[in-house]
Amino acid sequence: MKINEKRQCKGGGIMVWGMVTPNGILTIKRLHGKIKSQNYLDMLKNFAVVIMKLNMRPHFSFVQDNCTIHKTKEVQNYLQSQNIRLIDWPSRSPDLNIIENMWKVMSDLVYDAGQPKNLKELEQRLFEAANTINNDKRHVINNLYNGFRHRLTSVLRCQGGVFK
Repeated sequence: MKINEKRQCKGGGIMVWGMVTPNGILTIKRLHGKIKSQNYLDMLKNFAVVIMKLNMRPHFSFVQDNCTIHKTKEVQNYLQSQNIRLIDWPSRSPDLNIIENMWKVMSDLVYDAGQPKNLKELEQRLFEAANTINNDKRHVINNLYNGFRHRLTSVLRCQGGVFK
């Protein structure tokens, strides 16, 4: 029987932004410092939107959670100017966002070898986990996308309640 170690401890952590695309690719980016709306907007302009346009079909939809920096007028206007359609994601919604499932897969891969000794090792393991997913576990992302409509329909049928 495997006993899970405590995954958070004193000593800090790192902030990582992630995106999964319907073609089974996980992209992550290390972010530094406190992320404000302008930092997020710069990351969208210089990194995320480029990847979206390269890896997604025309007329795709983009899902963000309701983090304050995601909802600013500047971010919304920029995404609209790029013809990126957003799915309105309600607050306190069930964790149907595919990236939430991928954070769990990443976490399991990162901590399989135990607690990282420092932030550098944590960052290295995160990028190794992303590479493992992209090379060996793309089917996990594909399965999440293929089941997305069914999960959304189940939530609607249960009026937001728990479903199996």
